[in-house]
Amino acid sequence: MNAGSKKGLKKGIALLLVIAMLLATLTGCGGDKEPAADDGEARTDLVYALSAEPNKLDPMAIAMMSTFTITYAIYDNLVEENENGEFVPCLAEKVDISDDEKVYTFTLRQGVKFHDGSEMTADDVVFSINRTIEKGWAFDMTAFIDKVEKVDDYTVEMTLNTPFGGMMGSLASPYFSIMSKNYLETNGDEIADREPMGTGAYKFVEWVSGDHISLEANEDYFQGAPAIKNITFKPITDKNTGLISLQTGEIDAYLNVNAVDIPTVEEDETLAFYSTELAAVLSLNMNVEVEPLDNPDVRRAINYALNRQSIIDGALEGRGTIANSSISPTCDGYSENVKAYEYDVEKAKELLKGAGYDESNPLKLTIKLKEDAKNQKVAQVIQNDLKQANIEVEIDVMEAGAYTTDIYSNGNYEMTISSWCAMFPDAYSLLYSQFHKDCYGGTGNITHVMSDELSGKLEEAATKTGDEKIKAYDEVTQMIQDDAYVASLVYEPTTITTSAGLKGVQANTLGIYKVKKWSW
Repeated sequence: MNAGSKKGLKKGIALLLVIAMLLATLTGCGGDKEPAADDGEARTDLVYALSAEPNKLDPMAIAMMSTFTITYAIYDNLVEENENGEFVPCLAEKVDISDDEKVYTFTLRQGVKFHDGSEMTADDVVFSINRTIEKGWAFDMTAFIDKVEKVDDYTVEMTLNTPFGGMMGSLASPYFSIMSKNYLETNGDEIADREPMGTGAYKFVEWVSGDHISLEANEDYFQGAPAIKNITFKPITDKNTGLISLQTGEIDAYLNVNAVDIPTVEEDETLAFYSTELAAVLSLNMNVEVEPLDNPDVRRAINYALNRQSIIDGALEGRGTIANSSISPTCDGYSENVKAYEYDVEKAKELLKGAGYDESNPLKLTIKLKEDAKNQKVAQVIQNDLKQANIEVEIDVMEAGAYTTDIYSNGNYEMTISSWCAMFPDAYSLLYSQFHKDCYGGTGNITHVMSDELSGKLEEAATKTGDEKIKAYDEVTQMIQDDAYVASLVYEPTTITTSAGLKGVQANTLGIYKVKKWSW
């Protein structure tokens, strides 16, 4: 949170966000796109393609970035991020932060209704935050919360055990969606997986597995009914199919077309293309618990053997910049002080020789990947680079479910390629879950780093601001570099391509979009 927005919140200045949108004509049912009427009235439907079908729609129990665009449409948060990157009140009418930055007092908007017509109150807020804590997926965001209490029906007090600069960003993330206590307790907690119900701009209609998820406008939405009345989310895993679907008008929005197709998209007058840098770092993750990757010199050798520019040129169509650390430049806390590993094959060979590997006894490793054309190309470049340093690499491409089980649940792998994205643009959101010992395994720390020193530095950095924050994260990232827990590779762009007539779209560094702000 920037200083200006924080100061305003501490003074309890309420910012009423009223989105005035034109109401358009009603649309037909389902996912069929409705052409503009002869009198020039705007369309009121949208088909949004997802790179993968969600496994569930409970935002507190998933980690699929594309799914969060759906849950942001259905649910609201106490605060939300505006177009200027500031965190402003949403379901909370006012947020007061104590002088010691440990007590957050939320004054709730009165009269906000869930989709079933019941009113949102403090009971729902307390229930939802405690549910986020209990689910565990957002441990990096909830670790600093001591307690959440109802003061009265429209006031909630949250107490932290220490100041935490990322609290406002956490509250604005999908993990802190506000749910109906009565709905979940009456129907069972699992109802949120397939039949979500919130206060958001859109109501859930149906989910036909393998085909589509459909939503309809909440005409009683407290910020004003959205201009687009019907949204269909369709899974399209193949990016070539996604491009064709954009060109034929079958879909209206698609994330991250193949880099090789970007010039085609940019030249197509029926399409609009938006790009920004992703709040993530494309990385080669190494499981430090398995031999010989438990040897820091072996991991350092891998880092020296990688030609990061060849990854950009050979696998990413020249789009991206060499990563100097495990923090993205889009995140608060990033600096250029930490230096990237130089490409030095001879240094890599020297380190490997010290570990017992050379041309006569090459090191043999496997990279496990889920089905993804881009990462397969990256892996092929890495495979060629490491071969020059006497490392033989096998590439194992897996079905998404099996991959998740092996990498996240069981830790059954040696190396993998990932791009862990922040949930808000802050170094904390990128690093804590990836490298803190308490996030071991499925909640993010797939490298299995169990360093007390590194975990302590991460905790300390979370409390810092300004220049002290930069200094603290420089120490964290330098330690990650020195011990080579990962090979940070490339800072990538994230893109969205839409039908040209779609308004209100702005490239998002997290790759998550609030469709309630879109219109034709």
